[in-house]
Amino acid sequence: MKRTLLAVISLALLASSCAADVDDTTTTTTAAPGTTVPVNGDGVLLVIRDEGGFAPIEFVINRPPTYTLLRNGTFIFQGPQVGAFPGPVMPGMLQRTLTADEMEDIMVLIEASTLPNIDEVVNNDAQNFVADATSTVAVYFDENGGVHTYSVYALGLTLDQELPDDLANLSLLRERLANFSFGDGEPYTSESVIVRVVESGGLTEFDDTRDWAFSFEPDTMPLLNNFPCVVLEGAEAEAARPMLADATQATIWEHTTGTYAVLGRDLLPGESGCDA
Repeated sequence: MKRTLLAVISLALLASSCAADVDDTTTTTTAAPGTTVPVNGDGVLLVIRDEGGFAPIEFVINRPPTYTLLRNGTFIFQGPQVGAFPGPVMPGMLQRTLTADEMEDIMVLIEASTLPNIDEVVNNDAQNFVADATSTVAVYFDENGGVHTYSVYALGLTLDQELPDDLANLSLLRERLANFSFGDGEPYTSESVIVRVVESGGLTEFDDTRDWAFSFEPDTMPLLNNFPCVVLEGAEAEAARPMLADATQATIWEHTTGTYAVLGRDLLPGESGCDA
């Protein structure tokens, strides 16, 4: 069954790649029987996140969504990582626009992964075979405002285990998006910046201690996953952005209440901020 389904999907992807161009005035285009692809509008279609894993907490809580795809074809992903250590605090995000054919490919795989048919599913079966891996969390937003979430631990890492059809196609969906992230992209900047602070954070073996220069106060910030968090908008975001862009993972900020690592990144579409 698995090989048959994957073969059908491969044929569907091949057919969609040979499809005629879509008129820009249309709102949907047919990808496969029973499947439609939104090509206009600015809503979020799909978000894929990597959560957890064996890494310092500063890396985990400041990790942006791996891939964000909007209904208008805008595809947002993290750019190449700087090889120097310590690396930058603020991840550099890129964007590109997927073609109608590429969007059709994605919708075929979304359907095959069963995302539209579930509310929320968590699959941790691979914990019996793989340690310290991340969980892939795929969130599909349907045209009626419904949210469908599939969380899979160590997706694609259990190479000696045969995956059921839905997980095999979810893995293909992630792989397809990864392919889209290769090559050129334009810088992506959000109007909002989400900031978290970690008390006594930073890499103390590096000499990069700076005076507190932000408009927010760590002792009055609300908590998100036990860490102070704030979403900066407008002028506050623009003021903080260059300071965050200049900081590294070794930067320590001295406040009257203690020393902190300040972590920041662009708030992406589909994220709700510190009330998540």
